[in-house]
Amino acid sequence: MTKKEFLTKEFPRLLGNLNPDTTPNFGLMTPQHMVEHLTMVIKTSVKRYGDPIVPPTKGQLGFKKFIQKGAVMKHFPSDKTKDDLPELRYATLDEALAQIPIAVERFYAHYEAHPVFISYSRMAGELNFEELELLHYMHTRYHLWQFGLLATYP
Repeated sequence: MTKKEFLTKEFPRLLGNLNPDTTPNFGLMTPQHMVEHLTMVIKTSVKRYGDPIVPPTKGQLGFKKFIQKGAVMKHFPSDKTKDDLPELRYATLDEALAQIPIAVERFYAHYEAHPVFISYSRMAGELNFEELELLHYMHTRYHLWQFGLLATYP
């Protein structure tokens, strides 16, 4: 299965097994927080936020290296609590879930229309389509695994 097939078909299908009361295997996010987080990351990845820092920061170079090594995510416990979670944007999990296919479709449509577009953010630096697709593939798999919707990760 290609990354595109996973993101457009398998990922939304697996999310269909998510319930508002599903308990994560680790981390603080609720199911809806996780869905809204993934939607936001996918939607914002087709934008440029400011002008690139030259030379790239140590953090940007580290993020690029992380992607080049396969973008395998790990959970690192923190001092944050549920009070640190952002406010939810949607009234229900179902409303949030409806945004996932929209975000994924926009991502692929954007790159079909602009194949050489380079995304930029101060955190991640400049990323091309292949890097972003890998990041989204691994990121979605990580969170599916977090909520028990995938048996193994990576």
